[in-house]
Amino acid sequence: MFTSCDDDNSNELDGTGTARLEATDAAVDAENITGVFLSVDEAQFIANGQVQNSIMFESPKEFNLMDYQNGETYILGTAELEAGAYDEIRLILTSSNQAYVKYVNGSTDEIDVPSGSTSGYKIMGDFDVMANSMTELVLDVDLRKALVKKGNGEFNLRPTARLIAKSTAGMIKGVVDEDNMQDADKVVVYAYLEGTFDDSEMNEPTEGNSRFENSINSAVASNLNGNFTLAFMPEGDYELIVATYKEDQLLGGLEFDSATKVEVSIDGETTSVIEVEARVVTNLLINLFQ
Repeated sequence: MFTSCDDDNSNELDGTGTARLEATDAAVDAENITGVFLSVDEAQFIANGQVQNSIMFESPKEFNLMDYQNGETYILGTAELEAGAYDEIRLILTSSNQAYVKYVNGSTDEIDVPSGSTSGYKIMGDFDVMANSMTELVLDVDLRKALVKKGNGEFNLRPTARLIAKSTAGMIKGVVDEDNMQDADKVVVYAYLEGTFDDSEMNEPTEGNSRFENSINSAVASNLNGNFTLAFMPEGDYELIVATYKEDQLLGGLEFDSATKVEVSIDGETTSVIEVEARVVTNLLINLFQ
């Protein structure tokens, strides 16, 4: 029996498998931005610092990350890989037009991606490829954290993206009670691993960082019905923070107002900790503490 089990494990790691690569996003904070575009020449699969294989494009793949939120993804393609353990993806960006933001008025600004067209935009994360099987991978760029504006007004794309295997991820879908939506122009739900949230994360961030920096994921609650989706969540126990934002009539844009730890109702039970399991959708109703 032990010999048979060992043979099965050996077979899983002997040969080649296929990896499919997709990209997704959480909402960017700036209200006047309608698009954040990446232009990709190649997607590299890395193990121990070495390129094992790539998805190559005949012409650059240009797409707007902001079009793929709430569990929607942009499929970059597939690659055949030797079965085994991998730890990184690199997007090699087009040298002439790596990335840019597009505003409501149609104007654009370039985004600085350090080494984006040489060593590439790096996304770290461990995943396994099994022989004769498909491994589905998602790059969650999460522009809320990755896209920052420096003191000189230039945009920078930070290497904060997450790499998730779909087989190990779950999803939280929920509703923020409409009574909690009335006085806010925008409501965002942030997910933290249990015990990792600190009140200091509500403070004005230092240059190059974002508010709620250590959150694992975030989602904007719909102004119409309070619905939100936290997609591609690694298994674990989480606490949710609901933050409200109000429009600044003088300066324009949205300003942070307040944040609250929440209790949630799961199957009639009230708790502040939500367990996420792989391939399971957890449905919540959020009521803020009064």
